[in-house]
Amino acid sequence: MVFNSITKILVTPFYYLFHHNYIFGMLHKHIVKKFYYKNLIFFLNIENIPLQNYSSFLFKTYEYNDRKLIERNITKKNKCIVIGGGLGFIPCLTYKISFNSVIIFEINSNLISNLKKNLFFNQCKFKLYNKNLTMFKNEKKKKFYLSKDFLSTSSRIKTDNYTVIENLYYKKIKIFKNYDTLIIDAEGDEQYYIKNIKYLKNIKNLYFELHHNIFNTKEIKKIMHNLKKNNFQLKDKCFNSYYFQRNI
Repeated sequence: MVFNSITKILVTPFYYLFHHNYIFGMLHKHIVKKFYYKNLIFFLNIENIPLQNYSSFLFKTYEYNDRKLIERNITKKNKCIVIGGGLGFIPCLTYKISFNSVIIFEINSNLISNLKKNLFFNQCKFKLYNKNLTMFKNEKKKKFYLSKDFLSTSSRIKTDNYTVIENLYYKKIKIFKNYDTLIIDAEGDEQYYIKNIKYLKNIKNLYFELHHNIFNTKEIKKIMHNLKKNNFQLKDKCFNSYYFQRNI
């Protein structure tokens, strides 16, 4: 789990009963099969979804933290960039609330086909990159480690299996400057983007999941200090997910 110690104690019983349950996971995988949320439908044609993870689709706790923040705070004024497209749940939800085209980055090539299918099926307007977004022109490639869980591709959590992804320098995206909201679900790379947030002058709203299983207390303090230094103020929080807004 990515929660801090106190939250972990509080949510553990519910986490394993509803969100991470083998029995309910088997029920969803073999009977329900798709992920239904309100008027959205998501196909799960992906290898490496652990059986217990299907339970989160059944009880609609998948991406619960980020979903709650987005539903409470995104409006038609937001133009969003999503780092970590995954199944397409957060990009689709963001589009359906804002009705503005979404820029999406997904580094895991194995997810792209299913991601596109879900975006098109839910009638979203989007631009999708199977690349890693970078702040510096000289950063050409980046190593990411793969795991048996499709959700856990990370540059920070090392495994024996890895892939090297081509970087895309943000200034090469002509419309990038027109977007004001950055949503990060990048399994530890939130640190990289927050460290370099000073370069993204157009970003006024920042959503991210903070991975306590990756960062120690000192690193987390540094992340929060960097946000304060760049005039970002905490506006909303759900467990280990945060919404910060830049004061102009």
